[in-house]
Amino acid sequence: MKKILKLSIIILAIFCSISNTLALFSTTTDLKSVFNTKKYNFNLNATGGIFENSDININDKIIVLPIPVKNGYNFLGYSDSLNGNVIYSNNINDINLINNTSVYAKWNTKTYTITYDLNGGMLNNPIYNYNVEDNFTLPIPVKNGYDFVGWTGTGVSTPTYNFTISNSTGNKTFTANWKAKKYSVDINSIIQNIAYSAGLSGFTFSVWINDKQVADHVIDYYNDSVDYGSNVRVYVYDRDGYSVTSFRDQTWTVTNNITINPTWYDNIAPTITSFTVENLGYYDPNKGAAAGWNIRVTINAYDNGTGIQKYQMWIKPYLNGSGSTVHETSSRVFTNVLYLQSGGRTFCATAIDNAGNKSEKCDTIRV
Repeated sequence: MKKILKLSIIILAIFCSISNTLALFSTTTDLKSVFNTKKYNFNLNATGGIFENSDININDKIIVLPIPVKNGYNFLGYSDSLNGNVIYSNNINDINLINNTSVYAKWNTKTYTITYDLNGGMLNNPIYNYNVEDNFTLPIPVKNGYDFVGWTGTGVSTPTYNFTISNSTGNKTFTANWKAKKYSVDINSIIQNIAYSAGLSGFTFSVWINDKQVADHVIDYYNDSVDYGSNVRVYVYDRDGYSVTSFRDQTWTVTNNITINPTWYDNIAPTITSFTVENLGYYDPNKGAAAGWNIRVTINAYDNGTGIQKYQMWIKPYLNGSGSTVHETSSRVFTNVLYLQSGGRTFCATAIDNAGNKSEKCDTIRV
């Protein structure tokens, strides 16, 4: 008698979801013979994964279970309990081992990499690896002279300052985006040791930022929006009667708020325009040899700097004798001046400006 064996596998139900997937399989061996029927029942729990393929193959008690997939996880095998260790692969040599039981998929997390392009910045404690269970915000880099404006890269096209990675997978690359900090440039003139925050007429300079002229022959300049790393050039012009004592032409690199002080100082002596020594005659002709002369001394000068402060006049000593005390005047008559006949006398005058610079003239006369 010829026996015909027919094997049929009936999948009664498959329940799938992202959070928890459970598949219930029932198999029946139907023999067209005198043999009794065998039945196997077991539950497959994907523990968060999904079964993309529900085929089950049974061959002489050897059963091949489907392999579930779970985003961000590696499938390790099956366990006989939800929190147990892996004891089965998807190939089980004896179906009776799982008959009338529940079987649970076991997983471990995949590890992904994060690559950074810092664009010249620095990053403390960078996170280079992560998995799907991690939840964190990308650390904030720093760059001298720049403000961090955000990350762009995998999954983010607009710079995002606090970019969070949560329930994510895949290798990622991020680029740091920066904006140069703004600093102030304040140029204040110093004239004769006095700072003028608004400048002073006649004392001028020109300014260039990154080789572009932004001010020409101005007395004052202020800019609070100069990018970090910019070059600021200042050229200082002469002022009649003053010397430029700070710098003539200099360039600074902006790394912070800076104050620049073109400095002028009056160290130019006054110009004497006239100096005369005039003999006005005897002081007292009746005194004979003891008679002296009246001498008028006159001086005049100008100063283009701080201006004339004072004039001084005196007579220098004759031989080992004495001269005269210094008087502050621009015109004076010295009376009863002796020794003009024997050796002559020397008369001097000075013009002194407000900065202390002075010019001197002297003249010796005889009669």
